[in-house]
Amino acid sequence: MSLLYPPLPLPGPVTATNKSVSSPFCIHLCLPRRIRGFSLVLAVLAIGAFLYTWFFLSSSAHRHQDDIVIYLQDLLHPGGSSTPRFHEWHEREKRLPQHNPDLPFPQGREGRYIHFSNHVWGVGWGNAMQELLFNAHLAYLAKRTYVFDDYTWDKTSSYFSSFNDKRIPARVPLTALLSGPVAGDPFPPSTNGVPAVIPEFFNEVCPNRTIIDRIEVDGALPDASAATLLQAWLDKLEQTEDRCVEIKEYSGQIFNYLVFGDSSRLLDIWPSISKSPIITHFSWSPLILAALVANAQVIHPALSSISPSSFNPSASTAPLSGLLALHIRRGDYIDHCKTLTNWYAHFMGFNEFPGLPDRFIPPPPLRVGNASEEDQAQYRVHCFPEIEDIVRRVREVRASLSSTTQLRRVYVLTNGKPQMLEELKEALQEDAKKGGMPVWEHIGTSRDLVLTSEQKHNSQAMDMAVAQRAEVFIGNGFSSLTSNVVMLRAAQGLEWNTTRFW
Repeated sequence: MSLLYPPLPLPGPVTATNKSVSSPFCIHLCLPRRIRGFSLVLAVLAIGAFLYTWFFLSSSAHRHQDDIVIYLQDLLHPGGSSTPRFHEWHEREKRLPQHNPDLPFPQGREGRYIHFSNHVWGVGWGNAMQELLFNAHLAYLAKRTYVFDDYTWDKTSSYFSSFNDKRIPARVPLTALLSGPVAGDPFPPSTNGVPAVIPEFFNEVCPNRTIIDRIEVDGALPDASAATLLQAWLDKLEQTEDRCVEIKEYSGQIFNYLVFGDSSRLLDIWPSISKSPIITHFSWSPLILAALVANAQVIHPALSSISPSSFNPSASTAPLSGLLALHIRRGDYIDHCKTLTNWYAHFMGFNEFPGLPDRFIPPPPLRVGNASEEDQAQYRVHCFPEIEDIVRRVREVRASLSSTTQLRRVYVLTNGKPQMLEELKEALQEDAKKGGMPVWEHIGTSRDLVLTSEQKHNSQAMDMAVAQRAEVFIGNGFSSLTSNVVMLRAAQGLEWNTTRFW
């Protein structure tokens, strides 16, 4: 049985900070000559992102073309320093066509709904994403309309909260992060799924509802597997006649971090959820895709022409040829790694798929809560690798795949400091030369991206999208962000030996 650990709080932004000018049209009037050219490049990138977003939104049947003005106002301020409120995004969600109470069954006032008011909050995006996908899958199997919430850091604040003394959005509308059935897009016609709705609409059409305390079902199943929990809730919902159901707020999560952190409890749900339209038709939001397009030269040129379906696992889109994505956590993660060591934790559940070639077997937990220096060193290589560890692992993986895969580019998903990342770039190139391998054509990092203020606060989602599509990915086995990437790569059917760990 794995020794498990609670989710890590939201990490800080992992993107470069660039000061914006007071107006998007004053490049030649407001800035010194020596930086006008650079600012012009930023503006061009932002406009390119806008044009891509305009094309996607205007061609989507369930979104409104008048939203384009909103995108233009923000996307012409790359690197803006203000903390976004995402007000326009929420207003756009309200205008989704399924939010019409007069629609006939199975929608409108006669529809059958389920709202997971007990959803996790105050944790990082990786922890929140894994839970909402499972909740949406449960709703789909129960033939109830899923009520999707914001990604919530702070339920008590109005628009803003704080993390590490920095102001951050208290809530981010889900449609700024994801697209697909989980975020209100239509289900594939063959599935008969009903488009998800927001809580405001649920409250309108369900003024009275049955509230179920999670403990009513989970209480008798303290160590149940994910598949067992899923079936128990399907049985409970089938017995519930009320068309409106709410899972009691603050009653704990159905699929919690204990489930996601233990492969022996998690993986039995894979045959079910991997075939669900929640996963097969999952994609990233227009905001995230626009950021990928604008930063294609930093990441991979093929990203300059993508569509939402490029990220649907069911589409089996070819990976980004020659791209190696590396997930390198820094900052306060060192403290989290020490906690993991003291608990002698295993990798996250999806990071222990049987087909994955890299395994981590914790040392015998002889001193739980007070690990030896030797055990701490063993964990550190896998959880918080130093530059020499990273370089060695990249060399090993690149060499092991050289007969079938020619890796030429690197993208680093990271919140590391710029100086450390420059040292890493130099070390990777120097090691390639010494080892007789081709030098890397390009090495980009999260710190090299040019992003709008809204994209900055969603940059983890963009990093995950890159790792999902990379030809080879080396992740952190203890990370929920890595775990979500591994899940998406598995759903897409990528070869197991292209997904690796430190």
